[in-house]
Amino acid sequence: MANRLCGTIVSITQGQIHAHVQILWKDIPLSVIITRASCEDMHLSVGDAISVLIKGTDIMLAKSFSGMLSARNRTKGVVREIVQGDVLSKIYLESQGDMLHAIITNTSLKEMNLQEGNEVTAIVKSTELILSKEI
Repeated sequence: MANRLCGTIVSITQGQIHAHVQILWKDIPLSVIITRASCEDMHLSVGDAISVLIKGTDIMLAKSFSGMLSARNRTKGVVREIVQGDVLSKIYLESQGDMLHAIITNTSLKEMNLQEGNEVTAIVKSTELILSKEI
């Protein structure tokens, strides 16, 4: 199941092919790139309530992150639970009062020495977020 964040559209910039939609999720700005056709088909407008879906495999985790990065969407969170599988692990992190999950390899889990209670930064590229609007 995908992560679902509820927010409000604060701006839309239409290009010839794509649209850049800025969303405010609580006090975190999210940047989403979708096709212009999708933006028009969903009748998106500034002020609309919107859901943002993010697959767990699209969330990158960073521990002690600092510096420049091209991925626009970042939020700090605290690791609340780790469910380790044979190859992949599901990391539950709490951010902004919501629970998110990221899927990472067990190799990354071990190399990062991730443990419950660690602070991490969840990072997602703008092209990996999916918008859903109630009709």
